[in-house]
Amino acid sequence: MKSRCYSDPATGKLLAERRSGGDRRSQSILLTVFSRRRRRKSGGRRRTDKGGYVDIYDSRSWSIAIAIIVLSFLDAVLTGLHMILGSARELNPVMGYVLDIGGLPAFFGAKTAMTVFPVAVILIHKEWTLGKFAAHLCLWTYVLLMLYHLYLLFGVKKASLFFFGGGA
Repeated sequence: MKSRCYSDPATGKLLAERRSGGDRRSQSILLTVFSRRRRRKSGGRRRTDKGGYVDIYDSRSWSIAIAIIVLSFLDAVLTGLHMILGSARELNPVMGYVLDIGGLPAFFGAKTAMTVFPVAVILIHKEWTLGKFAAHLCLWTYVLLMLYHLYLLFGVKKASLFFFGGGA
């Protein structure tokens, strides 16, 4: 067997190749196609492993993150609509302060920043138990908030007619 050499990038010296055997990659393609051994089909980590950082995000993680951002945008639009109509006011003291200082454009900017940054942090930590919990908690909170907005838009009028004189 002929000895191979390579040049050490740090020193420039010629060193002997330490690996032995043939290239395993050339054989594995046919072996994996026709053998009974398949790659594992699990979602990734074992339940016993601790969370870690990955640079590949699955479609579920992206869909949760995008849903949170879209629902946050709808929350901002509907809150702005309620405030313009005079039917509601902002209960968040930080966002109320932003509204007083800069109006609706500043409100939308602050709302976007206060949503996108935490969602990015949650997405980075998607493999951690706390990250998964935070993503689902945030998503369901916005879903409930959207139901509340729909109630404010459509349900209040019907409820007031029912209880205060719309019936026979």
